Amino acid sequence: RGEYSTGTGIVLTSDGYIVTNNHVVADASEGSIVVQLYSGEEYPAAIVGTDSMNDVALLKIETEGLQTVTIGDSDQIEVGETVEAIGNPLGELTFTMTAGYISALDREITPDRTPINMLQTDVAINAGNSGGPLFDMDGNVIGMTTAKVSGTTESGVSIEGLGFAIPINEVKSIVEELITTGKISRPGLGITGQEISESMAAYYNMVPGIYVNTVTEGSAADKAGVKQQDIITALDGKSVTTQSELRAALYSHKIGDTVTLTVYRSGQSMDLSITLEELKS
Repeated sequence: RGEYSTGTGIVLTSDGYIVTNNHVVADASEGSIVVQLYSGEEYPAAIVGTDSMNDVALLKIETEGLQTVTIGDSDQIEVGETVEAIGNPLGELTFTMTAGYISALDREITPDRTPINMLQTDVAINAGNSGGPLFDMDGNVIGMTTAKVSGTTESGVSIEGLGFAIPINEVKSIVEELITTGKISRPGLGITGQEISESMAAYYNMVPGIYVNTVTEGSAADKAGVKQQDIITALDGKSVTTQSELRAALYSHKIGDTVTLTVYRSGQSMDLSITLEELKS
């Protein structure tokens, strides 16, 4: 059969919208994705749109009357809550349920080089669970299982019980945009940069923030007067010292919004007015 990928999905609508992880379908050729329902029925699926940055993909199968999940509110989740996952571990053990707890909130995990703030859980998650639902004890979906850390550390300590799920509120907003437009558009600055930690800042007599390595010609940052070697310290008054903080601050705004970017240059802080443009890959 050649190489194939298996995962789990969440049925969102009775007419066939299904969400899963982007990494489950990322390498699929057109027309090769098949969705198998609990009944055993199989349907060809089309990719409506994907968000590789947050590892979300939206699929559509042509049918009616599907049983859908009930979406919960991941902002209300607390550490210690019991949760359950249902998925397809190893691609063979379909509809397996595992249970555990929410271990931590807002863990910054980088499954594909891009940090995502995830729920941490000790629910057993294995290959094939990706894209499946994480339920609270009322049967509401509060997350989408995405990743696990396994194996051993450099010192030989074995790793167990470290699973991660994308909060369903994040998934929901991405899905709504994919249904509406078929793609995800995000505001961007048009720079590349690196983080300056507090310890680095103290050592080099700088300030913590995002050091600007390059500015793309004609970009929003270029038009606003951002220069190479500037250090970005805040966006609209909100301090940013990490790439994920800068991304979160940006994504709280829309393309076309005009915001204040605070930069440190030549020993002094200054505010630049910047109109956000669509982030280019």
